Amino acid sequence: KGLPTEFTPLRILLEQPGPIRAYRLVNERNVGPFNGGIEYKVGNDYSVPDADTDETKDCPPGTPGIYLADLPWCLKEWKPGYRILIAEFTAKDIAAIPIGTDGKFRVHRCKIVGEKVIDPVALGLVRKDEAKV
Repeated sequence: KGLPTEFTPLRILLEQPGPIRAYRLVNERNVGPFNGGIEYKVGNDYSVPDADTDETKDCPPGTPGIYLADLPWCLKEWKPGYRILIAEFTAKDIAAIPIGTDGKFRVHRCKIVGEKVIDPVALGLVRKDEAKV
């Protein structure tokens, strides 16, 4: 009882033909805000051939892979100075969509194709008086 598809909506990514896009949250140094490691730049391709394919693992520190996410996850974890990059990949590039994920998943490879421009004030992430001018 309880197949992963029943409670892991992101598994729909596995059925997408062609290029798929998701997001990569990075800090001021363009690395992941939690485990760091890779410095991400728009236009570059990245790969981690040994990305962990175990769908029972969420994303504990040290688990190999390129971590991407849906926009709600990125906005939830966003802080001033962070950026949200746009990553492109295909279904065959997906290493694991953890069962019951809160919006994160791992890929073997992707290309950073752009940056998601957000208005942190309009989204309620910061107050107007806290925003940089």
